Amino acid sequence: MSGSSGNLADFILPHILDGNEWHPLPILGGIHLPYPLTLHVLMLLIGAVFTLILALSAVRRSGYLPVSSIGQIVEILLVYIRDEVARPNIGKKDGDKWVPFLASCFFFILVLNLMGLVPVFAGATANISVTLAMALLVFVVFNVAGMVRNGPFHYIKNLIPGGVPVWVLPILAPIEIISLFIRAFSLTIRLFANMAAGHIMILVITGLITILSPMVSHSLQSSLGSAADGVAIALMAPLPLAFLLFILVIKVAVCFLQAFVFTFLSSLYIGSALHQEH
Repeated sequence: MSGSSGNLADFILPHILDGNEWHPLPILGGIHLPYPLTLHVLMLLIGAVFTLILALSAVRRSGYLPVSSIGQIVEILLVYIRDEVARPNIGKKDGDKWVPFLASCFFFILVLNLMGLVPVFAGATANISVTLAMALLVFVVFNVAGMVRNGPFHYIKNLIPGGVPVWVLPILAPIEIISLFIRAFSLTIRLFANMAAGHIMILVITGLITILSPMVSHSLQSSLGSAADGVAIALMAPLPLAFLLFILVIKVAVCFLQAFVFTFLSSLYIGSALHQEH
């Protein structure tokens, strides 16, 4: 039983943990990655290539429509990001300028999330270092954008609401500054926690088969002999596997949802930095 659990962990954990080896297929063994390349850095590079392919699929057109069905789906999502995310949160004039950045965030995170569901790849967004890097990028972008629009002095000054009594400033000023950094923290934890939890859930559900099957097999050993192992797996596997399939369907939806939430919050932060008067 311990051997089965160990093999299961060896198969699942590479989807969560970073390392210097990539295991695309069991028959190939591990592929050692040269320093400083790590597994999740490699996934980021592959994800960037896939994201570029998606963008090119939307660019190739026949008349007004993209040639491929994938390109049409990409364009629908682009229009949705423009009309329901960028314009409402940043404004029509400025929102259209930020669509390329927001769309890049959405599709890149979506691709990385979906790659984590494919055994050949690994889940880079289940690594808190990856999500922190993305959150810090957004943090730098919306603060720099706010300073460029409003000026560095006025941007920092406007972080604290006007008309506040002087005696409240020593309390309010640290709170406002901390809340600025909490935005990056929330982007980091929300994406990391949701994606890591999905991988751990898959591990736990699949582990039910490896843990319970030997117990059932031991109880059937006296009556069925060597056939006990096969019967035990046949009895214990269907329910966990059905639940696993259900979890995978839910996780695909979570991949889209978390990419959207990250993009939506990013647009809110950019809009609040550009239009501090609101």
